[in-house]
Amino acid sequence: MLELYRERYSVIHALDARVKILFTLAFILTLNLTPAAAWPAFLLYLSLILSITLLSRLGWMYVFKRSLLALPFVLSAIPLIFWGPQPFIQMNIGKVFSIPISSTGLARCISIMIKAWLSIQAAILLTGTTSFIRVMSGFRKLGVPNMLIAIIELMWRYLFILVDEVIRLIRARNSRSSVFNGNHHAGGSVLWRGKVTGNMAGSLFLRSIEQSERVYDAMLSRGFNGEPMDEPYPDFSSSDRWLLAGLLLVLFFIYLIGLLTGR
Repeated sequence: MLELYRERYSVIHALDARVKILFTLAFILTLNLTPAAAWPAFLLYLSLILSITLLSRLGWMYVFKRSLLALPFVLSAIPLIFWGPQPFIQMNIGKVFSIPISSTGLARCISIMIKAWLSIQAAILLTGTTSFIRVMSGFRKLGVPNMLIAIIELMWRYLFILVDEVIRLIRARNSRSSVFNGNHHAGGSVLWRGKVTGNMAGSLFLRSIEQSERVYDAMLSRGFNGEPMDEPYPDFSSSDRWLLAGLLLVLFFIYLIGLLTGR
């Protein structure tokens, strides 16, 4: 399992984590509050994301591949095309039958697709240009409760240990399931594979409990007292404040354009 953060020397990487966090939250909020079919506003949102991507030096292909996570949202919006509000447009298929398509529903579907895609890209830019530690420190400085941050930190760090346990279980299963005659597995019936998978799930649960106890004992031996041990974090500089204010003003301007051009 790999970190989402990609170390680069760029202007976006050097920014204060709080600036990037607040901008990302404001971007997602204004984008999703923008009315449907506000195409000029969506074009400006896309231009802003592409500009940040170029400045971050993450590579547009890296951001694009990870932004495919928006596909489930796209699939959930497709029914709006056929069951949206009137008026309907009849689309003839091979002069055999016709499918009613709602023009308003189509516009809403495309808007949802764009919003989901751009929101995922904004989150990718945040996690790709800011390490997990800096993100958590930024949330802590913004006043997020320490208990919530501690839960997220422990969950994220323990996730890597859990992935290692899964890899070891799969390796042990493969070493006991030799392959012969093509893809035929020894004892490889569906019932057998289901039983092995169930045993693996139970073993993973028991190993997770044991591993969590060992990790917690190791944390206590290193001085953990229930509160996250955070590194010193610099205060907001005047340049960071002005930059954040300028970015929020740009988002507000784009949102106003969306209100004027959307429906």
